[in-house]
Amino acid sequence: METKIIGASAPDLEFPLLLRRSRAGDSEALRQVIELLEPDIKELSRQMRMNRSDAAQTLRTELIGWVLGR
Repeated sequence: METKIIGASAPDLEFPLLLRRSRAGDSEALRQVIELLEPDIKELSRQMRMNRSDAAQTLRTELIGWVLGR
């Protein structure tokens, strides 16, 4: 069974700019990236075999690491 990602949660034009700003150290842009992807995080956390809040936090942590290149 394939998991469908919501996908439309991040506007196409805004998202790349927010990623660049986040990688340049703009913490507000990073917060906006996470906020835009929150519907996807919630959906994915339902599919994980762990407590939903722990799963969502794990996904957010991984997302931040990916955005910041860590």
